Amino acid sequence: MAAELGPGPETEHHHHHHTGHRWLDMTLGVSAVFISLMSLFLAIQHGRVMEKMVEATTWPYVMVRFSTSNPDGSPHVRLEVSNKGVGPAKVESLEVFYHDAAQPGGEALLQAILKPADKRHLPFLQADVVNSVMAANDVVDIVDLDAAKFAPEETQALRAAMPELSFRVCYCSVFDECSVLDTRKELRPEPVNACTFPDIPFQR
Repeated sequence: MAAELGPGPETEHHHHHHTGHRWLDMTLGVSAVFISLMSLFLAIQHGRVMEKMVEATTWPYVMVRFSTSNPDGSPHVRLEVSNKGVGPAKVESLEVFYHDAAQPGGEALLQAILKPADKRHLPFLQADVVNSVMAANDVVDIVDLDAAKFAPEETQALRAAMPELSFRVCYCSVFDECSVLDTRKELRPEPVNACTFPDIPFQR
């Protein structure tokens, strides 16, 4: 004769706690959903703020400018590219225009300004910035000439020509966010999707 089995162990069932008041249960449910949504919103906003902070600490600001004298006032003509931002800049392209004509390099620029009758070689120093990374506060003299190596009238012509130059430089941040400065149009950089290589780049 089979032994009679007793009742098995009771299984514990968990039920969502209700207060017994329908309106209060609904209020608590809505509050829980609202708090969850607010937490998600704050997390997203925090992420955006952190992203902006990182961008702000890596923001480049490239400028092209000229000077016509040394700190002591003696004549010395320079064209320089500088990064006044707080982050590195990848310089993708550079153009220099004299009377709206793009110049292929320093020699061509000086020849266009001075128009020497003998087409002699003009003494100057030139450096490239294209395809280079400029750290914050870096300054590169793309054209540097000592006035002592030129006749006084040539030096005067070079100094007078500097304000007639215009520039276009395109550069990108470490996050590949690119900007272009075109002094023929604006005095501040404008964002672009990508840099394009110019027809007549300024190079050595």
